Amino acid sequence: MPPEDAAFASFERKWLEANPEQATVAVFLAPDERRRASVFGSLVHELEHTTFGVREPQVAAVKLNWWRQELISACAGTPRHPITRELFGDERARSIAEPFWTNLIDGALAQLDAGPPSTLVDSISTLAVVYRPVASIEAALATGEPARNDANARLWISAHLLHSAARPGDERAIPLDLLARHGLARSALIEPSPGRSALLCDYLGLVQHEIDTALAQGSWASLGRRVRARLDRELVAKARVAADPVAMLAGYPGLRRWRSLWLSWREARRMAVGGAIRLPPRSE
Repeated sequence: MPPEDAAFASFERKWLEANPEQATVAVFLAPDERRRASVFGSLVHELEHTTFGVREPQVAAVKLNWWRQELISACAGTPRHPITRELFGDERARSIAEPFWTNLIDGALAQLDAGPPSTLVDSISTLAVVYRPVASIEAALATGEPARNDANARLWISAHLLHSAARPGDERAIPLDLLARHGLARSALIEPSPGRSALLCDYLGLVQHEIDTALAQGSWASLGRRVRARLDRELVAKARVAADPVAMLAGYPGLRRWRSLWLSWREARRMAVGGAIRLPPRSE
């Protein structure tokens, strides 16, 4: 393994730990598609962790602005980070214009100033600022042409909303109108209770509707997005009837291995029939 690959591997492992189904998805992708999906997924994972996982906004802003400069340098032909070296080693990534990459960072920075959402519509609108660029770049890496597709961006957004539901006490996780409807303060969502379970059941119903709508309307979505959305929909259904939805959301990802395999095979076949992907040769 070349030094560049070894350096990148640690970031790829972090991405796969957070998205274990993607290891199964990779089996059904041709080598070049597999590499693009892995590298771009690793980049998005790093940006998401900085944007939503770093508690100090000033620290997150410094890191995101570093990524902005790194992506600008990569577009100019001088990538330094292991992820950008791998990503911009690909011709399709190099063909994507710089504004698409800087729009991605602008969208991430905008999240740092976002307050508690009033409604789910507010949450979606705020998150769209970062996930529309993500979906557009993903389309460019898959097809060679950037494309704005709100339905596909909403698959990314729905995955984020579901992930947030596992931390309902966070300021931006649950919209204010839902808290008011259930007569709960955000602090009441930290510990399990019948009230928290009822609120999360309602919230997850809204997320399920988002997933269903995006899957029905999306004219293009990567295999990884399709499989993740199908798994997320199943997770929502299980969490809504669980005594403690948060415990189900936290524990379910590790149980999805064989289901991921089945869904990956099914979605890959569907996309192959439609000409959306190339299945790898049988010898791989």
